[in-house]
Amino acid sequence: MLPASVISQNMSVQLDVNPQVETMVEQSLDFGQLITGSGFKEIPLGSPSMGIFQVRALRTQQLMISLDADSTLRHSNPAISDVIFMNLNANYTDNDVNDYRSSLPFSNIVETIVMQSPPHNPDAVWSSIYIYVFGNIDLGFVPEGIYLGEITLTVVYE
Repeated sequence: MLPASVISQNMSVQLDVNPQVETMVEQSLDFGQLITGSGFKEIPLGSPSMGIFQVRALRTQQLMISLDADSTLRHSNPAISDVIFMNLNANYTDNDVNDYRSSLPFSNIVETIVMQSPPHNPDAVWSSIYIYVFGNIDLGFVPEGIYLGEITLTVVYE
């Protein structure tokens, strides 16, 4: 004899886990207003004019970070071919520490960093690294105007 009713349960579960990365500009790199022909102008590591970026990610995520910068600044008027030479460097700190004095220089074209727990909160799910951008320009006798260049911070996570 067959049972008169059959009971079954069906459950469907979908789980999406997406690592996330946020990048924020804490402070823009700023060489300020300069006078043509003023020569070498440096923004050293630790200067109030250096650029600071914060990258926030989940603890244990691996990040690959690169900083690409033009070596010259070009006049906003394409008819003017004069350029300003620029050299930029980058350092970083990890473990949620925002202190350039404990920063390390980028050692490769692409820096690989595994996010660590902040020392002040080892159970935290999120952590941050800070990237400090500094360098110099050499301002020769160029026509006055606005000179532009591009700095690209690329963050790839696994």
